[in-house]
Amino acid sequence: METIHLKVSGMTCGSCVKHVEKAINAIAGVHKVAVILETGTAIVEGEFAQGAAPILAALEEDGYPSVVIMDIQGDKESNSSSCKSGGSCCCH
Repeated sequence: METIHLKVSGMTCGSCVKHVEKAINAIAGVHKVAVILETGTAIVEGEFAQGAAPILAALEEDGYPSVVIMDIQGDKESNSSSCKSGGSCCCH
């Protein structure tokens, strides 16, 4: 399972949220979508053979240009890395 966090531009109301949810849910492999109007973000969970590209293209086509702000693979192993100082990081 993969989680992709997106910054979505152009959302101004609940109708925009529904359009963004619909566009993302139409992509193969999407299991769950959470769109947050207040922060202009979307969290997408699923299995994505082509990464975020199809999601970004669908949102662009619908008038909501977006960028990936975080892309987490698998069981979040990337969060267990150490800081440069050698200790475990408090910001993960």
